[in-house]
Amino acid sequence: MALRGVKVLDFSRVLAAPFCTMLLGDLGASILKLERPPKFDGKECETRGSRLWAARRGGGVGGGDDSRRFGPPFLPHSKEHLTENVEDERLSTYYLAVNRNKRSVALDLSHDKGRDIARALAKNWADVVVENFKPGTMTKMGLDYEDLRHDNPGLVYCSVSGYGPKGPWSNLPGYDVVIAGTHGLMSITGSPDAPAKVGVALTDILTGTLAQGAILAALYDRQAHPEGVGQRVDLSLMESQLACLSTAAAGALNALPGTPPPGRRGTAHENIAPYQAFQCKDGEYFVIGTGNDTQFKALCNTLGQPQLASDERFLTNAGRVSARDELVALLNDAFAAKDRDEWWELFRGHGFPCGPVRDIKESFECEQARYRRCTLEMDHAVAGHVVVPAHPAKYSRSPIADGTLAPLLPPPMLGEHTEETLVNLLGMTPSEVDKLEEEGIVSCYRGSSIGIESAA
Repeated sequence: MALRGVKVLDFSRVLAAPFCTMLLGDLGASILKLERPPKFDGKECETRGSRLWAARRGGGVGGGDDSRRFGPPFLPHSKEHLTENVEDERLSTYYLAVNRNKRSVALDLSHDKGRDIARALAKNWADVVVENFKPGTMTKMGLDYEDLRHDNPGLVYCSVSGYGPKGPWSNLPGYDVVIAGTHGLMSITGSPDAPAKVGVALTDILTGTLAQGAILAALYDRQAHPEGVGQRVDLSLMESQLACLSTAAAGALNALPGTPPPGRRGTAHENIAPYQAFQCKDGEYFVIGTGNDTQFKALCNTLGQPQLASDERFLTNAGRVSARDELVALLNDAFAAKDRDEWWELFRGHGFPCGPVRDIKESFECEQARYRRCTLEMDHAVAGHVVVPAHPAKYSRSPIADGTLAPLLPPPMLGEHTEETLVNLLGMTPSEVDKLEEEGIVSCYRGSSIGIESAA
């Protein structure tokens, strides 16, 4: 695998940075995901015998990455693994989506001993640290880049935040939907009457993807540096989204005085026509993208409307954009004559981009997605058989960690790898791990194989 031997200490949660570390894990990096241990009340520990037993059965409340509880939908949970806290133990498909190929260590960073363990992992094991706490949080815990680089000069330290570590907005919390509103994406997404959010948290996904590239560039730079020195890299949702506004941003930033900003056009394109979805006879939609005059002519001929291609209003893209309303009205009438799948059978192979608007399940089940193996199937320790989107890259020589040519780790249970990490990487004894667990500093999950007699 391309990144075999790269070791990533992952403090992140929710989506943007976890998506980044998942991509690194897919390419072969070893990912240790640090998560909050669950909390226990006195009644729970009394009825189950000990905190140790409860944690190892998956008990406790509110621990781990917040996205473990983002739902519904939740995965089915086999009864033999359930404890009394059924609501807190359900596994969200949200968490499932971005946490494969990782190992979970449940560690309380609010405790001195927990922070000491994190520092030891950063010093003795990690090549990369990824975190997405509010700016200043890692500094308060003594886990910032400046704190860790002295013991590990080669460390690449990646911070992801809403608005960046400095500046007038740096302390504001930032979620994808807020950044979409405050920094341009909603202004060009939705109908003319109202803004809309993109159906997936695209700003988070883009930031995670850009963070992956930034980390790989920093690792390459470290390799070229005569002393193998790493560096800090920081990305924000705001900057990532502004950068990915791309063509819309270039048009707005270079517009002549008095030119209105780009607006919301539903599925239509600001600069190209026809480039949108049309409703068909059966009420479903079909999308067309004609990026040049040749493609537009092919569309018209296939529609049985060759006269549109020779109409003076529609001879060029500029003309079609200017006469968009007239052109779209004519095309709406034409598309209303057949069902969505009839148009697909008629249009495919005629030289212009087009296709049916499908739902998510249809999209993964289409013949091309199946051929390209766009899903991964995994056997989860608790939920059983689960399916997630696959890594999109295909390498000719370096296998992806997808379970075919290289091992695939399903998303971990909270604390599933705590003991093996502390024992194998930091040289602790099992009894030392047990003591830390009784103190609530770490938590170890061992599922239904651990009973009262062996854990108490």
